[in-house]
Amino acid sequence: MLNKITKKITNEIIVTVPNITEEKAEQIQYGLYIAISDGLKLIAVMLTAYFLGQLPLALAGGAVFALNKSFLGGVHAKTQLGCIITYFIFLFGAIYSSKIIDISYFNIILFVVSGILVYFYAPADLASKPIITEKRWKELRAQGSITVAVFFIITFFVPREYSNVISIITLINSINITPVLYRITKNRKGGIINEKI
Repeated sequence: MLNKITKKITNEIIVTVPNITEEKAEQIQYGLYIAISDGLKLIAVMLTAYFLGQLPLALAGGAVFALNKSFLGGVHAKTQLGCIITYFIFLFGAIYSSKIIDISYFNIILFVVSGILVYFYAPADLASKPIITEKRWKELRAQGSITVAVFFIITFFVPREYSNVISIITLINSINITPVLYRITKNRKGGIINEKI
């Protein structure tokens, strides 16, 4: 259904704006699809978090997830329903785990593992969204590493529940860029850079 909506909007743009190539039209439709689906997913998650009384932690976890994902990349669910379900599991799993976990140096343990995974596998692209230049790969790698380092520092200055949510979500993002997860989820990497590395 969402595909039909974005196709209709894209067709209206093609009629209105001159000189749009077929490739550009595909990019517009893909961008619309991602924006609308992510917007709906975010609204559903935040409304659920609000009614469960977990909105502040959900906002923190959602922000960490989005920032990490934008720089580190990683696997995607094959369907929108799968995406929503896994996002709910990741976010609310992290939130409720953060309330019961009281382990000394928990943030350090998780960030050491995350740092190792980021060092070896970030950034990780997809065939549908490839990293096609070495310059862009280096930019994303640097931005992703800095983002993870900043989140690590933040964990020392926020309450334990927030520190745990940030640490768990970062670990989830880091696991999502590993070759094992690509194989399990049958996602394919794209881009010429991945063939070299």
